[in-house]
Amino acid sequence: MNNEIENLTEKKNHLNMVEGLSSTLENWNNLSKKEKEILKQNILDSLDKQDYPFYESDSKVTLIYKGIFSKVEFISDITGWTDTIPFKKLEGVDLFFLSLELEPKARIEYQLIIKDKYLCDPSNKFKSLNGLGALSELVMPKYERHPYFQDYLFGKVGSYDGLIKHNLPAGALPYNHEVYVYLPPDYNQNKRYPTVYFQDGPDYIRFALAPYSINRLILERKIDSCIAVFVTPPNLHQPKVPNRSTEYGMNDDYVKFFCDELVKFIDENYSTIQSPDKRLVVGDSYAGLISTYISFIRNELFRNAYSQSGYYSFNDDSIIKLFNESEKKSVNLYFDIGTYENKVGADFLPATELDFINANRRMNEVLKKKGYNFIYKEYFEGHTWGNWRKHLIDAMIYFFGNKGEMK
Repeated sequence: MNNEIENLTEKKNHLNMVEGLSSTLENWNNLSKKEKEILKQNILDSLDKQDYPFYESDSKVTLIYKGIFSKVEFISDITGWTDTIPFKKLEGVDLFFLSLELEPKARIEYQLIIKDKYLCDPSNKFKSLNGLGALSELVMPKYERHPYFQDYLFGKVGSYDGLIKHNLPAGALPYNHEVYVYLPPDYNQNKRYPTVYFQDGPDYIRFALAPYSINRLILERKIDSCIAVFVTPPNLHQPKVPNRSTEYGMNDDYVKFFCDELVKFIDENYSTIQSPDKRLVVGDSYAGLISTYISFIRNELFRNAYSQSGYYSFNDDSIIKLFNESEKKSVNLYFDIGTYENKVGADFLPATELDFINANRRMNEVLKKKGYNFIYKEYFEGHTWGNWRKHLIDAMIYFFGNKGEMK
């Protein structure tokens, strides 16, 4: 038995595949003192080398925490960021473990809760960022990381370098808007370019790495050159109003600002193709809702929209009902969602509107019934920028690539 224990946590391959670890840990109290010492040391050696987490199969993973606390809890995309799962304590040592079963292609973000504090997993070097801080990232063996993000796996944010900053004055809305503009490497005033507009602009810059990814896609000739516009909501990541929620909740005054002031400013100051077929509007969550809404009610300006985890359950499915009850329009919609998004915003959204995944599925059914041209995808992921940054690349290739609908 000693040899089996000694070999148990040896790194079998690049995925840290350790078959039988969880069952051995569950059987901890039946191990001999020497077996416990060997297993503990092998686990600690793996943690020191960051050979972690421990995969037992394509669908099973074990997390370890080392500490002297009495309780460690896990909170994550898969718990809706409301419920917790307790780690199990190994008797007589300062180690805790938690085994999870997930889809082989799953990607989740999580934190540990220790003494009421939310912490990243100290043994996990992979991190994903958002406007409120860092989360630990866990990917299952069949998940494929995008090669573009190799330098961003451990918590690095995107850069504003090379972006042009503008401040648009109050108009339809009684306050200014900060806007950042990306120009392609071959930008020339004598040429005309399609334009992509991003809601939640700073977050798409820092966390979705949109300017970086767009630039690489252009340089690698995977998409046509385009101009990108990043719009900053007021009081970013603050509870003060106005904020992104007051703007993105199908607010017609915001739509007027966006379509009649912002688009006009961009078209007057940059070399754009001034056609609804050559404009794309992009957003996440609440911003996915307003992006979809803009493409519908201002279809003479925007024919193309990309919604990432869109808040389609907003106000009793208002956007879904709008598409269902109105005459079909020339909207080219691409939308995707994570399968773990069934309790989004549980601490501030209405309880009847938390299930984003099923709202997106309802939208999918309506669009099929109405005969719309659209793309719909689901991923084993949560409501996070780590999800959105990867799949933004797919959408950019769809809209601007050699086989894209906008070309």
